[in-house]
Amino acid sequence: MAELRRTSLRALLLFVLTTLGCSRLSTLTPDVLHAQQERWNSAGPSYYSMIVEMKGDRVEASRYAVTVRDKNVVSLERNGLVISPGGGREDYSIDGLFHILDQELDLATKPQILGAPPGYASYPLASFDTATGRLTRYQRSVGGTKNSIEIDVQEFKVLGQ
Repeated sequence: MAELRRTSLRALLLFVLTTLGCSRLSTLTPDVLHAQQERWNSAGPSYYSMIVEMKGDRVEASRYAVTVRDKNVVSLERNGLVISPGGGREDYSIDGLFHILDQELDLATKPQILGAPPGYASYPLASFDTATGRLTRYQRSVGGTKNSIEIDVQEFKVLGQ
């Protein structure tokens, strides 16, 4: 049992070092999230478009084309299909992505909800734009199970005010 635990810890350490070294992502904490959200609220544009890719072990890979004006999603396409106005569209704005990250941090405190066996954890990692604080990439893995998710803001354009 002790040997299994040592092997698991070595594998986890190797995973974390490899992920941090190769991806340029940092551990996401509530303090980091709130600091970036404050930066976004003070420096982020009010009119922008972006392409966001989401994928994971338990999520269908999707590509979203989003246009946001004054914190409202004015157009949204998922895999090339127009999504009609209605509930949930705002999740695809930068403000909505911050909300998703906040929920992810809450889940990270309860890794068993994500399927982690006892003794395993959830590992939220993120990177943000240094000028505006907007999310550029998020990745979550869960030790002991296949329940990863990735959010990648592939394109971001400020539009005319």
